[in-house]
Amino acid sequence: MSAASNWRAGEFGVRPVRIANCSGYHGDPAQEMYKQATLGDIDFITGDYLAEVNMANNAEAFRQSRHPGYEETAWDGIQQTIDVISQKRIKIVINRGALNPSGLAIRVAKLVKDRGYGLKVAYISGDNILPELGKHMPQHMEQVLPHLDSGNHYVTVSPESYLFTRKGQEPGEIVSANVYLGAHSIYEALQKGADVIICGRASDASPVIACAWYWWSWKNTSYDELAGALVAGHLIECSAYVTGGNFAGFDAFDIEHFVDPGFLIAEIN
Repeated sequence: MSAASNWRAGEFGVRPVRIANCSGYHGDPAQEMYKQATLGDIDFITGDYLAEVNMANNAEAFRQSRHPGYEETAWDGIQQTIDVISQKRIKIVINRGALNPSGLAIRVAKLVKDRGYGLKVAYISGDNILPELGKHMPQHMEQVLPHLDSGNHYVTVSPESYLFTRKGQEPGEIVSANVYLGAHSIYEALQKGADVIICGRASDASPVIACAWYWWSWKNTSYDELAGALVAGHLIECSAYVTGGNFAGFDAFDIEHFVDPGFLIAEIN
């Protein structure tokens, strides 16, 4: 915790931190953020909105100025929730900035200013590596992108890793290329006093890891603690999957049981 901050004074780093999740994919309703903020006694709200499919689907439209680059339901959720966020001093960390985290952050910052709130808005980028890759997918084994097993002679790369995108004899064009960002940059933003953090393609559990890391002031080498936060993060980022949405025996019950299963809150100590 930064020395200048008095957020959650007397509680910070003492009691278990309470982290709520408001989204598990791009189709989850915007009002889930508001519900978590109003119905739960929480410190953070996180949200995972991204998948490879919607990143790729929106990339071409974003380049042609037909899409804002970020997911609109995140903006809708923040609009609905900003008053409660300010009143209850809940911190928000979401990855719905997608292809344009700065664009969503600028919009949120304007909303905060217009409402007269003293919230600090930050965004995290760096996941877009398309400019570094070039226009086309690799066409030969020698062009395959380096990976964790590149130097492992026991691991062979299948032809599908570079041939599957070919259209006849034409090389396949890369639509989007984003790397998964971890928790460290989010943790640093929290340390600098950020209240709302808009990420690009942060990995699903990273917001939860960062929130717990910040709350408990763990070291970079607190591997057991960080791993525990990873487990909690991977559970709650799945939203209703963990509260019954993935239940295979649904046909034995009335449909009303599954209309609003609710999203999760994790306590991490």
